[in-house]
Amino acid sequence: RLIADVDAKIGVVNSIILDGLAGIGESVTLITDQMQQLVESTVPLAREVSEARLEFEKFASSIKGAEELRQGIIGIGESYGFTATQAMEAGSKMAQLSGIFGEQQAIAAATEAGIMFGMIGNMETEDAMKRIIQLHQQTMTLYGGISQKQFMMMSAEQQANIIRQESARLLNELNTIENRSAATMSQVTHVMNQFASSAQLAGDSISYMAAMSATLIEAGEEQGKAGRALRMMYARLGANTGNNAEILAEFGIATKDASGNLRTMEDIMRDITRSTIMNSEADQLRVAQAIAGNDHYVRALKLMNNHGR
Repeated sequence: RLIADVDAKIGVVNSIILDGLAGIGESVTLITDQMQQLVESTVPLAREVSEARLEFEKFASSIKGAEELRQGIIGIGESYGFTATQAMEAGSKMAQLSGIFGEQQAIAAATEAGIMFGMIGNMETEDAMKRIIQLHQQTMTLYGGISQKQFMMMSAEQQANIIRQESARLLNELNTIENRSAATMSQVTHVMNQFASSAQLAGDSISYMAAMSATLIEAGEEQGKAGRALRMMYARLGANTGNNAEILAEFGIATKDASGNLRTMEDIMRDITRSTIMNSEADQLRVAQAIAGNDHYVRALKLMNNHGR
């Protein structure tokens, strides 16, 4: 009986020990799972941040105060609710163009402009950066009417102030067009980036470029076709293709000023819509074909008929 009692107690003790060991095993498993979850949630993020940092450093290594610039751009991103990765990716785009945007402060200001552009225009930050860079390279709009040489001779603070001022003006103009039309800022800038350099040479303003783009989009034109049409119009007017200057001259409209420079599209379209051309569909068609050619004359007609818009 004593032996039986001892065996029973030993069995109980063994059971308790086994239960304890099982509990320890389950606890270790839970801890291991949590550690794995922690690794899975942090390692990819850390890798993304590292890759974004490497990309930024690749383009910003030649810039004086690159690390300070990186920290500043991360701070700008945080103020707009962006992660460090997103902010550094945006900064990399601008750092690539340090020869255009100048010193550290100017690049930070341009990066902030791109981030705001994306938020206001409801675009991904990378797309917004590309759009604003393309638009600036074609029109030099962020220089505020001065040459690149003059801009580069300024102090870093002056460069940054000009970019902040001009980017705010640009975003205000584009946002105003978006608010007053059925076209989005993304659509408008997509069209503009296909003809803005030609329009800049002719002297048209950013506002008018955006207004023409929005008008064609409202009239049902695809962004690519609208941009190509406007580029073709500027090219044909500048080269007097199809003798369009002579055709317009018949109605008292000049395509060039007294100095022989191409007049702005805004001036030419205003004169067309105030002339007798608009009284005759045949005259409208003839002028539209002269300005835009057979492939794009319909878009020229839409601009003529919606000039008031």
